[in-house]
Amino acid sequence: MAYFDPSFERQSGLRHSLRAAFKGFFETPFDARQRRLAARVAELRALSDADLAAQGMARQDILFHVFGNGR
Repeated sequence: MAYFDPSFERQSGLRHSLRAAFKGFFETPFDARQRRLAARVAELRALSDADLAAQGMARQDILFHVFGNGR
């Protein structure tokens, strides 16, 4: 079986913009919410422990804070 990894392909500006428009056209509200939540988790994970403590949370509480009632 062959394996093809498209991550090394160069994309033209037009191709990239058409792909983004296509994804945006078919994106559901659920997709948008999941993308926002994932971005928030990544943002919080990038903070130092001291920065998290300043916001009143510990590293192990990030997922609970984003997805649960941790606010």
